[in-house]
Amino acid sequence: MTGTQNRDEKRFPTRTALILSLVGISFFLSILFLISPASSQKFSESSPVEGNDAASEEQGPKIERFDFKLTANNTFYQIMTALNVPGPEILDIVKKAKPVFDLTRLREDSVLKAFTIDGRLQKVEYKFSDYEFLLVERDPDGNMTAKKDDLPHEIREVVVSGTIENSLYEDALKAGADPQAVVALTDIFAWDIDFASDIRKGDTFSLLSEMLYVEGVPVKTGRLLGAEMKNGGKSYSAIYYEGNGRKGYYDAKGRSLKKTLLKSPLRFRRITSTFSKGRFHPILKRYRPHHGIDYGAPTGTPIESAGSGVVRHAGWKGGYGNYIEIKHSSGYTTAYGHLSRIGKGIRAGAKVDQGQVIGYVGSTGISSGPHLHYEVKVAGRLINPLSVKSLPGVPIPKKEMKQFAAIRESVQSKLTSGGTAFAFSKPEN
Repeated sequence: MTGTQNRDEKRFPTRTALILSLVGISFFLSILFLISPASSQKFSESSPVEGNDAASEEQGPKIERFDFKLTANNTFYQIMTALNVPGPEILDIVKKAKPVFDLTRLREDSVLKAFTIDGRLQKVEYKFSDYEFLLVERDPDGNMTAKKDDLPHEIREVVVSGTIENSLYEDALKAGADPQAVVALTDIFAWDIDFASDIRKGDTFSLLSEMLYVEGVPVKTGRLLGAEMKNGGKSYSAIYYEGNGRKGYYDAKGRSLKKTLLKSPLRFRRITSTFSKGRFHPILKRYRPHHGIDYGAPTGTPIESAGSGVVRHAGWKGGYGNYIEIKHSSGYTTAYGHLSRIGKGIRAGAKVDQGQVIGYVGSTGISSGPHLHYEVKVAGRLINPLSVKSLPGVPIPKKEMKQFAAIRESVQSKLTSGGTAFAFSKPEN
């Protein structure tokens, strides 16, 4: 009895190990199938069957469609190999498609469609823009051809208007604008309106922009053609104009909206401390001058250079923590303190453009929380950044004013009327 029991005990672990091994192999094969490119969604359809006698009917060619949702690791060669396409034919397809689209640069999360007839590749479709796609097909001689095709699309002009109840961003989205259009609006008026501090409840806005429609569906906001804002009882207008060697936004009198300095180096943030000769410091616990503006914002928020210029200092500076100072034209100097980090390439002597990201909000140095400390100097003297009246850009020449006036009247009319959609390109191929 003991000998039999020992044999059974020895046999039992062996049998258990064998069963577990088989289960493990089955699980591995299942996972391998799921992650394989060929396991992407597949649709199949059969061609119509000819003849009346069902028993004698011949089955037509089998047409199959494969939709491949691409990952970062997928390649065109890999996908075609999974469909049993010969290597030389894959290379031939890539070569013929290159004038339209480089198939070695497939984008993650995009979809590549392949169609086969009786297991042989017949067609490949790949959408590489909002409305353009690559079409590879086998011709009657069996050779693969490639061309670009377009989905039905058009550009319309759309007007979005609204009143600010909570914030410009939130209320503009509610009115029908998309985030790209709101950012464009803040870019246009960035020299006249501080969107971090000047926006008030009851302010109004109107935007006239181009909108790309694909197959009747709005897809993407294009160029902003005009805008109007009423902020604190004051009206601002912007007209997009392209003249001889120039393009940009101008007010109703043809004056450039672009000026020496932006009103604020941050977007959509709040002022937590203003310019003062005697502010109580929350850390040092004493009154001391506060020669700048503090903008409260989350750590990592991008900081833009208020104007074009040359970096004079980029690094640690005592209580300022990570600190950047930039010298601009017309005697202006701007400074940015408490940064979490300084932007790539920003160092003493580097040239920067207006609106370029130079660093990120933080709480380094003597700071009670994440914010940007912003200072402005004129001829070496600290001034209140909110009082800056920077110099305007070049206005429209007198000889072009008649042309500008015609565009201005058209834009203002559309903004006032609420806007009708206009098609600029044919909706069909």
